[in-house]
Amino acid sequence: MRSDFLNKNSSLTGTYVKKVKKITENYTVTEADSGTIFLVHPTATTELDMPTVADLPSGWNCEVWVTEDTDGSDGGMGQIVNIDFGSATDVVGHIASVADAAGDTAVNNDDYINFTAAASPGDNVQIFTDGNRWYVRGIAAALGSDTLFHTAAAS
Repeated sequence: MRSDFLNKNSSLTGTYVKKVKKITENYTVTEADSGTIFLVHPTATTELDMPTVADLPSGWNCEVWVTEDTDGSDGGMGQIVNIDFGSATDVVGHIASVADAAGDTAVNNDDYINFTAAASPGDNVQIFTDGNRWYVRGIAAALGSDTLFHTAAAS
């Protein structure tokens, strides 16, 4: 039986490449962006607007990595990146910190993830949906107030 999944019988074996999109300014994420890794190198405060979760199929996913297109330095972003999930959207997840024992957990009314100008290149989040809510898993060099869930965009 032929399968389109990646296995030894698949015609796709050995040709799988992840989709990568470099972002330098505000961007509206679409359904077609499922599976994309966004490398966000902001030239000014930048916002990624996520699609309406109810319009997406279960399994839709992406990753967002902040970068300065250079080797990372702790606290070296220099610009703000906001991810907007939409008003009154249910977000479930955690952002862990490499440097701190504590992380951040999404709570009611957290419609954003903020990477402040003090965030570190390489801080990232993985995002997916079941078609009803967003799920997030992230990692940050240092948490504090640098990379966290929030009720509003950072400015």
